[in-house]
Amino acid sequence: MKAILTRSVVRFLILQGYKYCLSKTTNIQHTDASVCITLTPVKFKPATRFLPQGYDTYFSIMREPLQLAGGVDDTEVLVNIDDTELQKFKGSISIL
Repeated sequence: MKAILTRSVVRFLILQGYKYCLSKTTNIQHTDASVCITLTPVKFKPATRFLPQGYDTYFSIMREPLQLAGGVDDTEVLVNIDDTELQKFKGSISIL
C-alpha cells in the first residue's frame, strides 16, 4: 500500500529494522507536484547492479528518506509499505 512519507513513518520503519529504501522517480501532473518519488523500504543493502526493475537507485533510510519526509517543493514522496507493517503502525500516516 502507498502512503505519504512522514518523519514518523521513517522512525517506524527504522524501528522495524529497515535500513535502506529503493527509489523510483516518475513524472506526474498534479496541481501541487510534478515529480513523484516512491520509496520501498528494505532491510538489506541492495546490489546496485541488480536493482529490481523500475527502481532508479537506493538510499540509506537515515539520510535521504529522512530529509524527503520534511517535504520537497513540487514533489510528492510516497512509501510502499506492506499491509502487515501498516497494521503495526497506527500513527500519523496518510493513506492514498
